[in-house]
Amino acid sequence: MKVIKCLYLLLIMVLTSCNPHKSQLSDGYVLYQTFDEYSMKGVNSNDEKPQKPYVAIIKNDSAITVRICYSNGKEKDKYIYYQNKGGYWYSIIKDQVDPKLYFTTLCDTVPFYTERYFYNDTIMEYSYYLRNGHKKSLEQLVFKTRNSMVEFNLSTTFRIRQNKKFEDLKHEIIDYKEKYPYDDRELAHRDKNYIFYKKVLQGDSIFLYENDGKMNYKLGCLKDIRICNSLGEFDPNKSENIALVKNMRVICK
Repeated sequence: MKVIKCLYLLLIMVLTSCNPHKSQLSDGYVLYQTFDEYSMKGVNSNDEKPQKPYVAIIKNDSAITVRICYSNGKEKDKYIYYQNKGGYWYSIIKDQVDPKLYFTTLCDTVPFYTERYFYNDTIMEYSYYLRNGHKKSLEQLVFKTRNSMVEFNLSTTFRIRQNKKFEDLKHEIIDYKEKYPYDDRELAHRDKNYIFYKKVLQGDSIFLYENDGKMNYKLGCLKDIRICNSLGEFDPNKSENIALVKNMRVICK
């Protein structure tokens, strides 16, 4: 009897695991190469079977579950959940400041939250540290499209109504150049109010060009290069940064 139970459990694990040879799993997941968060849809590869890592997706009118299948024995599959809020999709990610300290002390160190909103081919990310469940610090606001990205320096706290959070955050992108002037004379004294990047995808790499706000260059000056894996831009590990940082000469276009 025990042997039969063990065989049954093994069969369930096999059927529900991420199997690149099947387009649909027995528990309702459908396999894709990656997930496009701008259109909120799965994307297939040109190959007969997806490359590792790939995704398995369950989608209905109210929610989407994306399971990232690594299948390399080193990383556990990850799950990302999205909720349909009517005019937008919503997802939230919680990270610990120091995971090693968390597992040692078993206490919840100051967590870092990223609330993500998806609408009209735009991704809006509102991030912050949250102490004692209510005190926010180091707030960040980023807007992403397929071809650009704007990062705001939240030196002054936004007035965000809890029941109108999406509307209030979204309003910040409207006329932001007038509300947050980009003044070179002030850079020596404080951080830029915002940074605008042009994104260029070439092969498996994403190039980020910072525009100075004056259109001195068509794209701007190259600030970062990221090499993507088979998930493309949809990579919870934020892709491999081969950055340019200090030792590389500035390239402006």
